[in-house]
Amino acid sequence: MAIRWSAIHEQLGETPRDLDYELLERAVSEGVLEQENLDWKKALPGKDQGQIDEFAKDVAAMANSRGGLIVYGVSEERGKGRADEIVGVDASETQQRRLRSLAFGQVQPMVAGLDVIPLTSADGSTSVLVLSVPQSADAPHVIGRENRIGVPFRSGPETHWMRERELERSYSDRFTRRDVERTQLATLIEEVTDHLDLARSAWIVGAARPRTPLTSILGPLQRDQVTTALEAALHQSIDILPNSLRRYPIIRELGNSVYNPQVGLRRWVVHYIHDAFDVQSALVHVELHHDGSAILAAEVGGWGGPPAISGVHSQVFCAAVESFAADFVALASTYARTLGVTSPLAFRSDIHRAATTTSLIAMGNRSIGGHEIEEVERLKGTRSVARFKPVSGEMSANLAAEGLRDTARSVAVDVLHQFGVARLSLLG
Repeated sequence: MAIRWSAIHEQLGETPRDLDYELLERAVSEGVLEQENLDWKKALPGKDQGQIDEFAKDVAAMANSRGGLIVYGVSEERGKGRADEIVGVDASETQQRRLRSLAFGQVQPMVAGLDVIPLTSADGSTSVLVLSVPQSADAPHVIGRENRIGVPFRSGPETHWMRERELERSYSDRFTRRDVERTQLATLIEEVTDHLDLARSAWIVGAARPRTPLTSILGPLQRDQVTTALEAALHQSIDILPNSLRRYPIIRELGNSVYNPQVGLRRWVVHYIHDAFDVQSALVHVELHHDGSAILAAEVGGWGGPPAISGVHSQVFCAAVESFAADFVALASTYARTLGVTSPLAFRSDIHRAATTTSLIAMGNRSIGGHEIEEVERLKGTRSVARFKPVSGEMSANLAAEGLRDTARSVAVDVLHQFGVARLSLLG
């Protein structure tokens, strides 16, 4: 994944753009200095345990601080920390996998969102490896073996070890971040709910947010880039859950709205409006925030039919929930990749219903002789839900389709199990 902003860009006075070999050459020629979020390394870690321990210390220290780049293949002026010469390293896929494996095995908890980017000269003769370490929401990260462990951190270009008081503060910060994260996700969902037509149907709303939100210096996507991201999310969603007669086309239902996203407060808004004079959304609502947060909301009633309210109950169609799970994971991961997000995404999903109803009930296709037919009914053996419990978790934007499908299954299972629905019919 391309690096659009870093200490290299900052010291060179560059605007946000992809880090490439040419930019690295400039950094070396201008003698860019090491700092808290930039470290020059002449060679890759060898097989010696001491070098492996040093590698683990470098990764953990950056993750425990502001994050940053470790650049392998650039020598520095001894004692000055100033980039001196591009000497190059083996940037093969084997070496990239080895760095990821070492980081995974030597640092606890693992540093999620770590990325390895090869940069090669125009003539192909010289390559470097850039290890991008995110500022970690899981800090503090520990290294060591058996009874000898330590917690490193960066202070300027130097690496130090946390003492007891610093370690206490670091753990306290982690727990505070988790509380703030839960509150922020709940707030995102509540804000969107105000724009939904709850009189027609209950809605399922999902919000995903990078554990390390993007800096505002990168600027928002342009309107055409938002359209491209939504089109990519649609393709990704079909990879996760292929089209079928029972699949709800949630992102696809936005139709031509994807070509004209509306501006919002530090976000883009795309929604399906069933009445030109009604500001509330129908069927689908999408918000893409400039900080990398993504929100998807969808009706979970029977699309195209009468309002999905049965007396005091709001209907929840299981196929709609599974379709939502696939499209939500696709949207959040695609948007994160588009923005160059490297940290994991925290997410939360909730179901909102009209205040006039008292509970949610699970709906599905009627089954005769073990075969489903088009007629729908309340699923036998399920229970109504008066107080839906929001589901939450974490996902990586860089997973292949099968990994994203597993995340979507997890979302759908956590929702439908609350109704007593034991088996997924689309994602199963």
